[in-house]
Amino acid sequence: MEEKVKLIKDPIHGYIQINEEERRIIDSAPFQRLRRICQLPFANLVYPGANHTRFSHSLGCFYIAGEIVEKLKLEEYNKKVVKIAALLHDIGHPPFSHLCEQFLFEYKTNHEEMTKKIISENEELASAIEKSGVSIKDVIAILEGKKPESSIVTGPIDSDKLDFLIRDSYYTGASYGIIDIKRLIHMMKLIGNKIAINIRALGVVEEFALARLQSFINIYYHHAVRAAQLLFVSAIKKEGIKNLLSLEIEDYLNEDDYTLWCKLKNSKKALPYVKRIEKRLLPKMAFETHLSAEKFSFSMLNEEDVRKQIERKIANIAGIDEEKIWIDTPYIAPIPLSLSHETPFYKEEDGEVKIVEVKSPFFEPFAQIYNILRIYTENEYRSQVEKAAKKFFEPLPEIERISL
Repeated sequence: MEEKVKLIKDPIHGYIQINEEERRIIDSAPFQRLRRICQLPFANLVYPGANHTRFSHSLGCFYIAGEIVEKLKLEEYNKKVVKIAALLHDIGHPPFSHLCEQFLFEYKTNHEEMTKKIISENEELASAIEKSGVSIKDVIAILEGKKPESSIVTGPIDSDKLDFLIRDSYYTGASYGIIDIKRLIHMMKLIGNKIAINIRALGVVEEFALARLQSFINIYYHHAVRAAQLLFVSAIKKEGIKNLLSLEIEDYLNEDDYTLWCKLKNSKKALPYVKRIEKRLLPKMAFETHLSAEKFSFSMLNEEDVRKQIERKIANIAGIDEEKIWIDTPYIAPIPLSLSHETPFYKEEDGEVKIVEVKSPFFEPFAQIYNILRIYTENEYRSQVEKAAKKFFEPLPEIERISL
């Protein structure tokens, strides 16, 4: 009997084919919840088309993973496991994606851990996975990076990154994420327990690395997008509902962008911040710098009391209320693109496959953490806050005088 296939029309990849087993997983409540979690929170305030969701991204990740497993000629069972892992890799995201993940960190967990809990504990989803003939344990092993083929979903150049770069580029209208995915996949080979890339695809890998950096700087960390996100996080903290992310799975799954937004709109303390976002009355960036990790520990700034101390000091120098100061410290994680890490290159000579060392002027900068430090304030205070921030940050010894 011929297997029933359903076609899903995707603006990025064209038609995505799913079978009945995959459809059952997609139709489960935990996966459908991803329709109500935005991919790029508040990016639509800068790029009006950026209204896509984790749902469409997860389908795209599933599609790319499917293309890769076919190219690598994995065994049929392993193909199914990888594709399902790719489909479900983001199912543990909290409302507003990474924006609310900082509140998960307070529970000493993250969306990856929540993904594994949902896969294991939600009866509807677990049943759908098992009915597809795939072990839940094997799906989780892929997500944890414990299998040779794990890097298809969780590696330096994986189906997740490849989809979100081109998808986010498409929906924002930016051109940073244009990558020749077909060539990259065509040049992949499973060598030992790692996925290697043919040296002839070096240009595409450089293209990928540059697209990732440019997308972070110009889309994900656009100053106005981050300003709206700062207001949103302030609203949650003001209301004191940052513990709304219960780690009880069914309660967690009941929360999405819609439920959280309604809670904030019904809160007297949070409403002023929500209204500002709705009217696009955003704080303005007064100061930006890039400090190396050798000179300054950015992890220190993620501590609430340290941030408050710095906000207070800058506010005092500027002569304004500390409530009018926001510190933002986004960073771009490095990607390992060398033999010493996770992405080997190979070449074929006389029918023999050899791992080769690659030197590229592009790779070294992308192997470093890219730290950004910004100070935001209200528009009328920009000039005095800029002067205060320069006085505080540019002679770096000033930072060392913070009493911790």
